[in-house]
Formats: sequence, C-alpha cells, structure tokens
Amino acid sequence: MLAKMITAMLNNRGGDIVIGVDDNKRVIGVSEGDISGLSKALANRIRPSAPIDIHSIDYNGANIMLISVWEGAQKPYHCDGKIYQKLGDEIVVASPESIGNMLLERKKSDFNWERMPVLGAEMDDLDMDEVRNTMKEYIRMNGSIIHDEELFLIKNGLLKDGNLTNACIALYAKNPAQFVAQTRIKLSVFSSDSNADLVEARLFEGNIFKNISAIFQFIDMTYSKSVKIDGLYREERWNYPQVAVREGVMNAIVHRDYNSVNGFMHILLYPNRLEIANYGIIPSMESVIVKGGEGVSMLRNPDIAHQCYYRKLIEMMGTGIPRMIQDSKEHGFDIPIFEIKDQIVKVSFPNIHYLRTEKTLQGGTNLKSHFEGVIEGVIEGVSKDIKKKLASILCVLNNQPGLRTTMLSSKTDIPVKSVERYVKRLKDAGLIKYLGSSKSGGYFLSGSAVRE
Repeated sequence: MLAKMITAMLNNRGGDIVIGVDDNKRVIGVSEGDISGLSKALANRIRPSAPIDIHSIDYNGANIMLISVWEGAQKPYHCDGKIYQKLGDEIVVASPESIGNMLLERKKSDFNWERMPVLGAEMDDLDMDEVRNTMKEYIRMNGSIIHDEELFLIKNGLLKDGNLTNACIALYAKNPAQFVAQTRIKLSVFSSDSNADLVEARLFEGNIFKNISAIFQFIDMTYSKSVKIDGLYREERWNYPQVAVREGVMNAIVHRDYNSVNGFMHILLYPNRLEIANYGIIPSMESVIVKGGEGVSMLRNPDIAHQCYYRKLIEMMGTGIPRMIQDSKEHGFDIPIFEIKDQIVKVSFPNIHYLRTEKTLQGGTNLKSHFEGVIEGVIEGVSKDIKKKLASILCVLNNQPGLRTTMLSSKTDIPVKSVERYVKRLKDAGLIKYLGSSKSGGYFLSGSAVRE
C-alpha cells in the first residue's frame, strides 16, 4: 500500500509520510534495516525512477521514518505496472481521463525553460566528472546500475532527442554562460552598508556544482571560525549560521528564473549582514515565507532540483526555510529575514560580521602572505619592507584589476615614483601585466600570481 500511496503522490502534488507513530500519536519507532530495505523496494517497484527521500529522525531515542515526495516531473508514474492517483483520502487506479491529463501536463512541461534544447551544445561541452559524481549517487539511491553517462542524462530528461537541455547545460557544462548567460552568479563584498563601498566583486561562471563549491568555500573563508577555550577543551564554531546560509544559496539556485532576461542571483556581504537575492518568485513561495516556512513551495526548476538532491545539496519538500530558521536559532544567530518585491526574493542574515578589511580580503591576511611567498620565489634579494609593499600592490590589483600607477599609489599609500619602480619589478618578474592602450589601459595580475 505504501508504494501505491507514494506513486499517487508523485502523480499529484507530492507530500510527506511519517512512519513509526501509531494512531494514538505514540512513537513506536522503526529500525535502520526497515529504511534501507524500503528504499530498495520502492526503487524496484516505482517507474520512472523518482527522487524519494527516506531518512530517520531520532525522537527521544526512537527512530521515526520520514518519507518526502516531490511532485513528479515525468508523470504518469506507475507501481507494478498500474498508475495510481489520489481522490480525497483514497488511493485509486487512475482513470483513462486522469492519465490523459497527466500526459498533457507532462507534454506541457516539456516546453519549460529547463527542457528546451540548447542548439550547438555537444557532449564534449560537459564536465563529465561532475556527471559521473551525480551518477554514483543516483545509482546508490535507486539501486540501478548505469555505466553510460549519455544513458544517465537521457533517463533524467537532460538529453532529449539528441539535444542537451538548458538544465543539463546549467548543471554540467564546462562553460554554461557561453550558452545561457543567466547562469552566472555575482558575489560582492562591501566595506560599509553603502553599495558604493565595493571592495571585492566576483563573478562565478561555472556550472551549478562548480559554483556551489566555489561560493561555499569563499563564504567559509570570509567568516571563518572562532575558538573558545573552556578548561582543557577547545571548541570551534562558525561565525555565521553555516547550514542556514547554504540553504539560502541552494534555494536561490533552485528557484531562480533562468529564463528571464532580468534573471540574476547576487550574494552580498556587508560588515554586519549577508544577503542573497534572486529574480523569480513562484506563486506558492510567498505563502510559505509568510507562514514562516510551513507548507510546500512548488519547484520552478525540478530537473535542476532533482540533480542537486542526488548530490545531497538540498532536502525534499521545501524544508529549506524551516531549516534556515532552526539552524540560526540553534547556533545563537538572529533568524533570517525574507522579503519579496518586484519578483525579487531576498533573504538577509542580520548581525553576522566578517573579519576582513579592504586590504586583507580574499583569505584575510593569508592573501598578503600568499603574495609575499610568490614574490620571494621569483624576485631575489628583496628586503622584508619592499616585499610587503610589492605584496600590497598585488593585493590591490587582486581586488581592483586594471588600475594605473597613480591609483595604485592612492590605494597603497606608496609614493607614485616608488609605485612605478615596484610595478616594473613585478612586471619583469611576470607577476603582473599591462593590458589596453597607453591612455586607458591598466595593470592586471598574471596567471602565475593568481591564488588557486
């Protein structure tokens, strides 16, 4: 009966099932073996394969099984060859009319942005390592063995009629912005509450998985951890609600409107808060936010969401907002603030503070140390004082590329004549280069100076 119920939920709007609680709301629990066995059984009985989240929750020493089901993206789903649907509280075999409606709904979804073909994109344009990373998790969850990357993409609707889809490009392309400009993610760091005081700007142009890794690494490095010594014990804690912020980033990636020319995603780091903004509100999201995270928000990009789910980057059934609130509370941070205006969704994490300054951004003092190490390796016979000044110039060019000697002087407080000498030494050492015309050009870091 459980498999039939889940199939009906896939064919409807999804939902949650709790196992391990009796009719009198007493917790009786389940075993870990029950969870493992059920996952394999459902994967064998329900077709097409669908991401069904099954995990246990420890409640007063007993395991409760929570099954979360998204609305399926490839309706109609069938269990043991039969298609089921929900009629009120009942699970019944779907009527021919209902099956016809499901097929029409599926056909209509094929015209969504995610599933439109990207003309000119080939398999060689994909990062196959990332595809294989997802395949491993897909195989683990579904129990099916797939050795062919192309077949995996076909089964997941990312390769249709010989064409890669927009979702496939956003997820796995080596250079997705070449095909879909809206996949870019912008990150800005400000030295005050004013957007005029920009000290660092980054543009992430990789595929979704590469961007996620780079963004999380940057945020972790920016806020870092603090250490508390209590007697013989050492306790480390993040200086920001790590899980909550990651949920916010993932929510934006999954729900943003990639199809709109106005589509954007921007992460903004101020000295006293972090904000995540993206274009693209879906009707159900507003009610979920108003209710403090209760309810289920529909997925704008189910194909992208499913792949992120396989990689354990998101949970099922719109649990992102409650997790963000819970994580913030548990770790002593203010709860996030949600705003919706002019199709823009913004979440703010108040009263968190990064520890960087304009001269120590991108790795704190480690950036300057990095450049001092680079200088020591390629320029011989420099004094400690000169090495620090050369490193200061590299730090400024790292944050504001394209400056000329007069601007470098004002940014570093080094006299112009001295800057001209230091710039020549850096250029001769191959650490910087001049690009552009003599009137409008400026200095940029070379590849050998850029921090990996």
